[in-house]
Amino acid sequence: MDDVITRIVEIERQCSADVEEVQLEYGKSIEAHKRILEEKKTKERAQIISVENTRLTQAVEEAKRQTAAVSADLRRDSESRLQDPVLNEAIKEDIISILLMN
Repeated sequence: MDDVITRIVEIERQCSADVEEVQLEYGKSIEAHKRILEEKKTKERAQIISVENTRLTQAVEEAKRQTAAVSADLRRDSESRLQDPVLNEAIKEDIISILLMN
């Protein structure tokens, strides 16, 4: 009977050691997988930020181009009005008539 109990205790000890070894092995595997996922997450985040920064830079450049185009159009429009002899003559006549009314 003592031999049976000794054998059972030995089997339990061996099983316990096997379970510990497997737990350590899986723990290492899980940690390695976590590191891989963290690295992947960091790379993906950096890529998303890079793409977004590029998109924002392009949007700002396009807005600058549009603003410059509108500004140039307004400048040309205002300059052409100042150079319109008919409009200038009408303005002079309006100014003279206002001055003569006083």
